[in-house]
Amino acid sequence: MTERLNRRQLLGAAAAVGVAAVTGEASAASKKKWDQTYDVVIIGSGFAGLAAAYGAVKTGAKKILILEKMPASGGCSVMSGGLMSLPLSRKQKEKGISDSVQSMVDDMYKAGRGFNHPALVRKFAEDAPLVYDMISEVGVPLLDKVIRLGGHSAQRALVPEHQGSSIVEPFYKWNKAHGVEIRNKAMASAFIVGPKGVEGVEVKEGYAFPEGKFARKINIRARGGVVVASGGWGQDRAFIRATMPAYALLEATSQPGATADTLRALLEIGALPTMLDMYQLGPWASPDEKGAGPGSYFADYAFAEGIAVDPKTARRFMNELADRRTRADAQLEVLKKSTKDNTNYPVVFCGEETTTRAEGFKEAYKAGCVRKDDTLEALAKRYGIDAAELKKQIDEYNEIVAGKRADPFKKPLDVKLELKPPFYSMRLLPKLHYCMGGIAITPMAEVMSFKTLKPIAGLYAAGEVTGGVHGMDRLGGCSSVDCLVFGRQAGICAAKRALKG
Repeated sequence: MTERLNRRQLLGAAAAVGVAAVTGEASAASKKKWDQTYDVVIIGSGFAGLAAAYGAVKTGAKKILILEKMPASGGCSVMSGGLMSLPLSRKQKEKGISDSVQSMVDDMYKAGRGFNHPALVRKFAEDAPLVYDMISEVGVPLLDKVIRLGGHSAQRALVPEHQGSSIVEPFYKWNKAHGVEIRNKAMASAFIVGPKGVEGVEVKEGYAFPEGKFARKINIRARGGVVVASGGWGQDRAFIRATMPAYALLEATSQPGATADTLRALLEIGALPTMLDMYQLGPWASPDEKGAGPGSYFADYAFAEGIAVDPKTARRFMNELADRRTRADAQLEVLKKSTKDNTNYPVVFCGEETTTRAEGFKEAYKAGCVRKDDTLEALAKRYGIDAAELKKQIDEYNEIVAGKRADPFKKPLDVKLELKPPFYSMRLLPKLHYCMGGIAITPMAEVMSFKTLKPIAGLYAAGEVTGGVHGMDRLGGCSSVDCLVFGRQAGICAAKRALKG
């Protein structure tokens, strides 16, 4: 009851502020002195922002500006795994993997518990195949594999060579080569609204995060519109505490600059919020590394080709390839068995063959997040597990792999690999990973007004700052595709508006 009340209070306050802001700013905007003018202005330099610039360039916009408040570009995207889950890619077809747009839609609805906005899910799934052509054009290097992530009904995740940086860097270079200006330490602090909608942004140049100091404040006009690609707010403890108190103390996987400043500015001009109290926990995270490090990449392979057990029982407790919310909830149940003197961390482990193809393994093993044990007894001793019971569980799993026993958890086995020593393991601890809610958009990436329930002219958004695409929870590898699909669409729409004059 408390959480529902907090949400109503938050949305009501946002609505009240929004009305005043829109009516007040509209009259003042006509008196603004523009210091600079661009066709399209983009806030954020991660996947969504870079894709927006790409879309704007391809549509014919000439002057495009990306604003990034941090000293370095890329945001959370550059430090992400960069996996891209999409149907009907060329790599899927080359490997004979059967998939469809409808299967993608069905999987997203299942993971999102039906909270997904239907038009956005359909847009995502239908445009997702275009992502392959886009990343091919800009030169994103991919490994020659397509893997299945938790909750997906098919192997559809493309794997970049060096995680998120393998996507950010080619897009960054492509955009720069096509005349896009990328300005760092430039904080978009407010939207300027006039008779034609959002006409530009107020920018603090020379911005120093987190101190908040800046060199000067200027007004930048956006002839076609402003694209918001500012990402989530996983590091904004105050905002999380106000929207979901139960998650306020959880460690987040996002970069330090992931705050709700731009979200607040959107609410102030009347943008329609949706599901702001919904967050995703990452079930592949570990207490033995900061945020989501290389261990989280390795965990995806350990889940697929190994097992996760409860140290108290030595038994599996979940489908290791279920959707993220299902796995995170199952892990939290295991953690509830902790005592004052001992935290009962779930443990996932696999055999040595898996480590030969698992991204992140070498780094995680070197850092100590992943541990090696040459015998079952050594593995059991490390985590205080009953060795006899653990042997029984491993034997049962191997019978499942061999087709002699039905899996009670119904985990899909794309790689049927006997589980044998040496074992490589890591402890698990769900962490705050993704902001499921955000600003409501149309399939054309137009930001919706809470007052009119129609698009706010000149304002577009894409990526984690938006809500509705994934519902209550999202599937692995879908955030990057979300950013690329709706970022591209936002850039196209803003550029077309600029070209119309």
